[in-house]
Amino acid sequence: MAESRRRLPQAREIPWTELRSRAIVMFLMLRAGWSELTADERDDARRLVSKSRGNPRNLSKQETRRLGALAGRAARAAVGARKR
Repeated sequence: MAESRRRLPQAREIPWTELRSRAIVMFLMLRAGWSELTADERDDARRLVSKSRGNPRNLSKQETRRLGALAGRAARAAVGARKR
């Protein structure tokens, strides 16, 4: 017997403001310290952000941690630069 597929939410049921705010925070952290990341880290972050398409559930647990670590490193560098 075939499994019933989960019903997708209607557009009005999606918490767009919450999704946007989370994506904006991550993007701002990356943008603030982008120059502090190495070229390999930037490529990795670009790949992960593209793969996630704004939804961290599209990433594996390891990839989510990696993206968070990159964003954190970029944010720390940006805060350090702002204090100088």
